[in-house]
Amino acid sequence: MDGLSLAACLWRDAGFGRDIALPFWSAPVQLHHRLALRVGAEWQAGFLACVAAAARAAREELAGLQRAEAAGATLAHTTRSQLPRALDHVLRTPVVTARGLAEDLSITPQAAFRLLRQLTAAGVIREATGRAAWRAFTTP
Repeated sequence: MDGLSLAACLWRDAGFGRDIALPFWSAPVQLHHRLALRVGAEWQAGFLACVAAAARAAREELAGLQRAEAAGATLAHTTRSQLPRALDHVLRTPVVTARGLAEDLSITPQAAFRLLRQLTAAGVIREATGRAAWRAFTTP
């Protein structure tokens, strides 16, 4: 089996074949493990099951981001507020810290933490670490 894997790698490195699409790799690991034991039509069916599972996961993640965006759009802010930019940052970044937000928006870490508290209270993001210090936030 190792020789076959090496041959496949060399064959691919020589420019033959095509890359496996990214949605395949987003599927649950269990589906990948089951696929390793299959060949032919069974492998193709397993591959399509992986792509379908990855598409479902992506659809759920997109729906969560859209809910967070809708919740953030209802927040009141002044013309000088950094809240719209903070909302944009948290929707585009998988994990947000006060320091990272502060650097991105060119504000103080304290101001960034206040913005993160507002977004947490509105249900746009949630605290992911469960700690009182060095906190990180993510979309629900």
